[in-house]
Amino acid sequence: MSERELTKLEATIRTKMDDIRKQRVTLKESGIGGLMNILKKVDEALYEKIMPEYKKMVTESNIFK
Repeated sequence: MSERELTKLEATIRTKMDDIRKQRVTLKESGIGGLMNILKKVDEALYEKIMPEYKKMVTESNIFK
């Protein structure tokens, strides 16, 4: 995966996280889990950077409304 594709993947994940926080889409509907798995396979360092933010979003946001 090229650097440009990796940057685009990161931006997509961050956008989906924002949509989930704002309750525009549910966690399941967003498909973010699959994107996180792809990211882990491609760039584990970036995955480790984003994962704490993802966990914080899931626990703090009331995503189950």
